Amino acid sequence: MVFLKLGTIAFGGPAAHIAMMEDEFVRKRHWITEADFLDRLGAANLIPGPSSTELAIFIGHSKRGWAGLIVAGSCFIVPAAVLVSLIAAAYVRFGSLPKMAGILYAISPR
Repeated sequence: MVFLKLGTIAFGGPAAHIAMMEDEFVRKRHWITEADFLDRLGAANLIPGPSSTELAIFIGHSKRGWAGLIVAGSCFIVPAAVLVSLIAAAYVRFGSLPKMAGILYAISPR
């Protein structure tokens, strides 16, 4: 459930996600030690792709094995994917309307 919460409310990019994960998993829940967290973060930084997503997957795997990997990764990724899909659908549907031009200007693909 905590991965779904982080995937839903964690805005600000990988640096913000990682800070929130450290606070949640190391300080509040004591799921992993600071040293383990930093080891996983170092490994995630070596792999191409978003470090925060990889870190969430690593932590899920360390807590519950392969099932934890799948659940943590999905719960962390799906909220952002749904949000981006909704914004894309709104852009396609309403992007050509003059009233929406100002609202959608910030997310314009141009």
